Amino acid sequence: MQTQCRPYTIKEEICNTITHIVGMLFSVCALCVLVILSCFYADSWSIVSCSIFGASMFGVFTASTLYHAVQSQRTKSMLKKLDHIAIYYLIAGSYTPFMLVAMRSSLSWWIFGIIWGLALIGTLLKIFSKPSGTKIWSIGLYLIMGWLVVVVSGKLFTTISATSIIFLVLGGLFYSGGVIFYIKKNLMYSHAIWHVFVLLGTVMHFFAILFSCVVKV
Repeated sequence: MQTQCRPYTIKEEICNTITHIVGMLFSVCALCVLVILSCFYADSWSIVSCSIFGASMFGVFTASTLYHAVQSQRTKSMLKKLDHIAIYYLIAGSYTPFMLVAMRSSLSWWIFGIIWGLALIGTLLKIFSKPSGTKIWSIGLYLIMGWLVVVVSGKLFTTISATSIIFLVLGGLFYSGGVIFYIKKNLMYSHAIWHVFVLLGTVMHFFAILFSCVVKV
């Protein structure tokens, strides 16, 4: 099952591209901030975990920007798969600092493995699926991966500050709320709005990671 979509107009594609160019710039700045501060205030676990998170941010915004910027339909079709695959790795990358730095327990290693395993499964399914439309299973897998954190929320929330919890929850709400616009393909500029929600969710998770895994407040 998949949602039907219409071609984006030129104006829509310009907005789609610009919104995630902003995301690319933010991800570069965020990565630098996290890694530099980790060198001063944290340890190698934070440096590596934040680097993975930063790379996943840059990857998803770059893939999205390229997909919406190109005009060749053949290239666009390939980049669309890459765009969707990158979302799995943004989710997995967002989990990484929390699981390997904030918690770092046997349970967190299990969640870490499950999340990255689901990202790999999503990747393989995307590679071998037909390019047309947006698969309902794909949206469902995004949401399952994103909200799997509730399984360890009790333990996680005892290891991070109230400030980090607020940013973490807000990020999840932005991502989930944006899905409404992601699936409304026939609404003008719906995809650009989805991009804004993704950017806001990423910003919230940046601060959650900053304040829980790097500079603890």
